[in-house]
Amino acid sequence: MVDRYDLIVRGARVLDAAQEMDGPADIGVVGDRIGAVGDLTGAQAGRVLDARGLIASPGWIDLHVHCLYGTHEGSVRPDEDCGVRTGVTTVVDTGSFGADQFGAFQDVARRATTRVLGYLNVSARRGSPIHGDWSLFDQKRTIATAEAHRDLLVGIKVLASQRHSGNLGMLPLQLGLQAAREARTGFMVHIGVAPPVIQDVLNALGPGDVVTHCFKGYPGGLMHRWGRPVPEAWAAAERGVRFDLGHGQGSFCFTAARQALAVRFPLYSISTDLHQGNVKGPVFTLARTMAKFLHLGLSLPEVVRLATLGPATAIGRAEEFGTLRPGACADITVFRVLDGPITYIDSEGASEQGTVDLAAVHTVRAGRLIEAAS
Repeated sequence: MVDRYDLIVRGARVLDAAQEMDGPADIGVVGDRIGAVGDLTGAQAGRVLDARGLIASPGWIDLHVHCLYGTHEGSVRPDEDCGVRTGVTTVVDTGSFGADQFGAFQDVARRATTRVLGYLNVSARRGSPIHGDWSLFDQKRTIATAEAHRDLLVGIKVLASQRHSGNLGMLPLQLGLQAAREARTGFMVHIGVAPPVIQDVLNALGPGDVVTHCFKGYPGGLMHRWGRPVPEAWAAAERGVRFDLGHGQGSFCFTAARQALAVRFPLYSISTDLHQGNVKGPVFTLARTMAKFLHLGLSLPEVVRLATLGPATAIGRAEEFGTLRPGACADITVFRVLDGPITYIDSEGASEQGTVDLAAVHTVRAGRLIEAAS
């Protein structure tokens, strides 16, 4: 512990799942690193942020967004719409770009204040459907791109649904898995309407692979038609496959979520799948998506874990961020819980009345205090 900090976040309720921390504390920042968490009474600081009455956590992480604004049709702005201005310090663009568009992604990541990482689409170039033709794939370039840019790329993304894979069925998934294994990187699969059928998709996955859109409400999804996860989902979870929310415009159903939570199916991370089609509703922000899970009965520490330590671990960066452990990057979200009537809407248009919301107040990104989070 040092005697002088560049910034002290004073007096918040601090939630940090990585340190099993839930209680009042100060957070001291030195440069772009966490210096200390605890009672820093008497310590000097270049700036003090009075956070009494607020909650501070590691910077929120959105594991699933589309933020190639200006380059990829439908993408949102990485700072204003899904990043630091909304309390989120790290976003992961999940497959808006393949090897052919990597330069555009790199430009977005460099310009943003928000940390922007990405899953590389297994299709080197986009088609219609995205994975619908052999000419769209270039395994050599995809693997080489993933290997050469580990600072920005956390894995390979594939969309395993008839809408996106066309008549190629399981082949795009198999190519994605091959690329991820060859590059020794992560893997994320979007699940959707069959073919391929969900059982075959789940059976192909291994430890550390991520399934996004896990609480869709359509027949043939993760949740069996009589209201419990298909056996293959349980087996995948036991193998270490990780299940991500990916709310999106069509991928979150209150009924499916309640059914899964009732049997303690292991949700690993809460994410938004933000893009232009849902940023004005029903998703809005990661904060609102997190609030929906408070409404569904999860505790605040658990919801924060699913937006911090969970996604950081899923992309293999839990030592770098997703925690307030001294030495970690000084990414901090300071927020409040709002009480009052609110209407939540899922991706199927169902609405429910609730009483809780979350609102980011301040964001600290790599030690820099950003005042206008909202």
